[in-house]
Amino acid sequence: MTQLKSRLMTFLMFLVPFLMAPGYANAQQPSETEIKKMIQEQFERMYQKGVDNLEDRIVVSGGVKPFAVVTDTGDKAKTIRIKQIEEMPADVALEVLRRSLIALVKKGKIGATAVFYTTANPNKESEADRVLVVEMEHIFGPTLAQLVPFTIDEGKAFFGEQVVVE
Repeated sequence: MTQLKSRLMTFLMFLVPFLMAPGYANAQQPSETEIKKMIQEQFERMYQKGVDNLEDRIVVSGGVKPFAVVTDTGDKAKTIRIKQIEEMPADVALEVLRRSLIALVKKGKIGATAVFYTTANPNKESEADRVLVVEMEHIFGPTLAQLVPFTIDEGKAFFGEQVVVE
């Protein structure tokens, strides 16, 4: 009887995946267009959340220390600020933030990142002497960098025409 049970279990172990295979084959995979649309929506959501988060800070100090907005695997956008970064030089803070994000991506906790920081405007002919830099990456591959010149006037931040680098 035990031998019969063993053979039956072995038979079922091979039969069940075979019966389920047609269901997997018929499952809809998202199209390339749908994936691009999802990535674009995530980038837009992260960008808006980041700009909302920095607008007041940028007016007070004329810039912001590096911070990130990430989209987790549940498609929720979250702001990540590392408290110790506020005390670090900007270049060191940026490196610490990037390494922290790499660790989170490797753990499978996030699918997209947007790193925000301000720096001197490389375009000397521009009226704006500072730019907001936003570097975005997605686990599916797309990357995007935006440079947004800004000025501060009468307690408000005014953002210029953004330059996008893909």
